[in-house]
Amino acid sequence: MALGRDDRVVTDAQGRALAGAAVYWCSQPATAPSTPPPSPLMTIYADIGGTEPITQPVLTDGFGHADAYIQTGVLYTLVIYHPLFGSNPIVWPDQEIGGGGGGGTTVTAFAGVPQGTIDGSNTVFTVVNGTTPLASIPTQITAWLNFPLIQGVGYNLALVGGQLKITYANPPQPASGSTPADQLWAQGFFLA
Repeated sequence: MALGRDDRVVTDAQGRALAGAAVYWCSQPATAPSTPPPSPLMTIYADIGGTEPITQPVLTDGFGHADAYIQTGVLYTLVIYHPLFGSNPIVWPDQEIGGGGGGGTTVTAFAGVPQGTIDGSNTVFTVVNGTTPLASIPTQITAWLNFPLIQGVGYNLALVGGQLKITYANPPQPASGSTPADQLWAQGFFLA
């Protein structure tokens, strides 16, 4: 079973992030009652290897972000509950991660935590797919250092010794006292 990462950002009508929204990934056809949970729920995971199942719902963080790894090539329905929506959850049927398409170049998804030492001074990390270093410049990338960054401002990319390196504008900070370490993430697509 192939898995892909599904990222969602939940906002209000003015585009402001909604923290605490309950996000559910359902098999189709799905039933979305006015109060949660919808059904039938898919099995979702915290990792691309499918070794860490997640109990639904996934609650959005302070940036309105929720994510999960789900089976690719399968249609599903996304259902989102939040007090602002009252008894009318957001329902998005016919969603898909990966799947079919025409011939030609194969676009491959990647995702992982950039590898390197978080010591407050190191800015260069290796971009990986899971734990395997990428060997080409991606066609699309989203890089996080606690939040999404803008390429050319928050980070730069370069191939060094056959591996894709990301250089952050500011060095990721380690845990200190009750403050957790900075969180890194990179995902996107490359041509295979």
